[in-house]
Amino acid sequence: MPCQDAMITDVITARPDQTVAEVLAIFYKNQIRAVPVVDEQNRVVGLFNFTHLMENILPVPPAGDDEKLGRMKNMEISLDYFSDTSPWVAKRLSHELPKKLADVMIKNIHMVHPETPLSEGIRLLVKYGSPLPVVKDDNKELSGLISSQTALAALYKISELLDKGEEVPE
Repeated sequence: MPCQDAMITDVITARPDQTVAEVLAIFYKNQIRAVPVVDEQNRVVGLFNFTHLMENILPVPPAGDDEKLGRMKNMEISLDYFSDTSPWVAKRLSHELPKKLADVMIKNIHMVHPETPLSEGIRLLVKYGSPLPVVKDDNKELSGLISSQTALAALYKISELLDKGEEVPE
């Protein structure tokens, strides 16, 4: 089964010149956590997501990210560490809000093509996180998006076909 069978095509996107505040409003309105960032030709130039934003404003990187823990490597971080830090984190967030996505987005992202096998798309989702832009060709024009939810739905569909003894499309 190719990635195109697991992708959504009605993708909410953002532009590099939009601010973090504008995109957070889009997140809230649409109940999403990530958007591909596209240029005027609908080419993917980056990704902006909640996790990346939080990594940049929290007092320490999220637990389990050993590469980013630096001097705190192997230290377990409890929620107690974050007590009474909400005003400080909110202040840091307020400094991020006027920034343009071009300055804060993830630029080196992984993408797949519509014909990429879903198994490879899932491997990349597990390794690099969700969502994963699906691009038409090497010019990186956005075709759709696969996420952990859409990949799981495709796998469920495959399992139903197998349970019925039907052939699974390649």
